[in-house]
Amino acid sequence: MPFQALAVSDEVDARIHSATLRQRMGHVDLVVGCGDLPAAYLEFLADALDRPVYFVLGNHQEELIRQGERGKRFQPLGGTDLGGRVMRDPASGLILAGLPGSPRYGGGPEQYTEVEMSWMIARMTPRLLWNRLRHGRALDVLVSHAPARDVGDRPDHAHRGFKAIRRFLRRFRPAYHLHGHVHLYDRSQPHAMRFGATEVINVFPYRVVEIEPFAAVASDPRLVARQSFPAEPGANAVPTGERPAEPTRRLGLERPP
Repeated sequence: MPFQALAVSDEVDARIHSATLRQRMGHVDLVVGCGDLPAAYLEFLADALDRPVYFVLGNHQEELIRQGERGKRFQPLGGTDLGGRVMRDPASGLILAGLPGSPRYGGGPEQYTEVEMSWMIARMTPRLLWNRLRHGRALDVLVSHAPARDVGDRPDHAHRGFKAIRRFLRRFRPAYHLHGHVHLYDRSQPHAMRFGATEVINVFPYRVVEIEPFAAVASDPRLVARQSFPAEPGANAVPTGERPAEPTRRLGLERPP
């Protein structure tokens, strides 16, 4: 049975910040924040939906500022910061990892060089490798603010993706990568791409994403044999080598009109 995740990023959307949210989206299993969202917005989602909220910081650190308190910084109540961490959601069993911030372009605590992002990933690697041994997969969902290099990024320096995240996707093969940072106002632009075994989804400003449990394992024939659950028909077909990003054929997501 797939899980439903409400993923949000970069802008407060009136369709989400609404008194009717629970009636319209009470079916979601968890909330994922992909950066640059006010703390009060994440707190509203935690309260309105009564679901776990996982987030990473954006390059503006809006998540640490509550309006009306003179820029006081604190963690959003009811939310869990995934930045630089690997965690397993106790309710769904999904394994999540988070990478905050953006490429360094103007200075700031959540702007990183390629070397700094690589070091953050290196610190997460022991847990990811342990997950692969213990659960048969390193993780299910990577949550980041910035995209991977050449996978839904932009040519300008501020919105260029990280090479380190591209290497992360190639090595650890999460089933899903959810990110923000790149604002898609033109609906003709694709918001989802396929990179190897990973569905890469730009969630700006929000998406309801259907997450297949154990999809990261089912896409890798080396790991399927180690699991006791049956794989879906055709799930073992894995592209060989690294493929260029292309529009995905099965998005497994929806967005309300």
